[in-house]
Amino acid sequence: MLRGRYRLFQATSVYNKEKGRSDKVTKYLGWFTDDGMFIPAEHRDERTKELKEMEKENRERLSALQDSQKEAETKIVDEGIRKRETERHERDILRALSMDARKTIPELVKITGIKETTVAYHLRNLERRYDMEYVLEIDIEKFGYVDYVAFGKFLNKKPVLNQMKEELEKYPYVQAAMITKGEYDIVVLLVAESNSNARGALYDFTREVLSSYDIEWTMSPAYFSGLGFIPLRKEFFEVLKEKVWKRTREKPRPEHDQITEVEYNVLMAMNKNAAADFASIDREIHTERGRSNYAYHRLIDRGIIKRATVNMRNLSSRFDALFILNIINIDSWLKGRERFMLDLIKENDLQVDTYSFACDIMSPKGVLLMAHVFKDQNPEAIAERLIKDTGGARIYEIVVTDIIVGSVNSRFSDKIKTRQYEILVSHYNYNPEKLKEMINGNR
Repeated sequence: MLRGRYRLFQATSVYNKEKGRSDKVTKYLGWFTDDGMFIPAEHRDERTKELKEMEKENRERLSALQDSQKEAETKIVDEGIRKRETERHERDILRALSMDARKTIPELVKITGIKETTVAYHLRNLERRYDMEYVLEIDIEKFGYVDYVAFGKFLNKKPVLNQMKEELEKYPYVQAAMITKGEYDIVVLLVAESNSNARGALYDFTREVLSSYDIEWTMSPAYFSGLGFIPLRKEFFEVLKEKVWKRTREKPRPEHDQITEVEYNVLMAMNKNAAADFASIDREIHTERGRSNYAYHRLIDRGIIKRATVNMRNLSSRFDALFILNIINIDSWLKGRERFMLDLIKENDLQVDTYSFACDIMSPKGVLLMAHVFKDQNPEAIAERLIKDTGGARIYEIVVTDIIVGSVNSRFSDKIKTRQYEILVSHYNYNPEKLKEMINGNR
């Protein structure tokens, strides 16, 4: 205790050359407060000042580093929140446009709850990122046509790809042709008015394109899709001209499978750009102002146009894969049908539907699925999940190596508008709200 405070000293020995012995040296270190806090002494020597300056600088650096870390952590959290919000807004925009590509910016504002400028910004980004086009989803059955799928297996040599592409493109009834590996080497999706016409079409391009090759074909109608569709090529509209009504005394009105010339021209123009404004379509097809608007809604009412939608032509998927589910035990299949349909329409973490196309087929008897396979996926895992969900089916995996004719639609559809959703509610008695939660998962 010294002058009313407890003070701390350091006692040590320093060798004194002159005296030839060690001298005791005491250094004052500081004092203690009543609550036990130690207060260092402020020495006036230069070394002490340097140490204090260094200590001060270190404290300032540490404080700056801590502030920087906090700022970085806050920035990461903010960026994460912004990224999630951006993804949510983009998904909302894609879903809305997939179900109606003619939605306006103000309508998208109501759906997303964000500003017009922000909606326009996201929309431009989506169009560039996915190379989006606006097309029509047309119900060809209204014209008496049926979708068919043909599977081909080359038994020896295979044709040159470019040559086959050029030849197949000449056939307007061929809407898509894919080079594959696996159970089959080529898959062709075509449109015809009957089984005999489909067989004739298959025979024609086999004779004229593949006549020198040994190939086995299996063909089936593709029906009850409910998910995805095959966009119609512009060449098919040459065939569709047959359905344009010509007024005669015998036919004063169009038949149920016929359309007017204006309706035909609107279909053809909007299949190139389904989001075009009607004034520009009127000018393009050389008709009176307002006629294309009326024709479009007339085609919607008749069910010929299911919807104006989008097609994302540039996806980061590694490849596409086809899965043929060949039903071999109907009892086991029906037991797993409920889980299978739920899997088809369940949402993923991406901005595109898992399955771009799904339909029932007759040969082999079962289901055909087309899926996008992304970098962190493999078709074997998808097949395993399908086997687990279904049962009673043998699954064939077919990898698509190239689409040489046409395209397969890629979009982000509203799963609540699917046939599978309707069946789960009506046939399996799912509660609609609970089913929505199951489809959306943790979203």
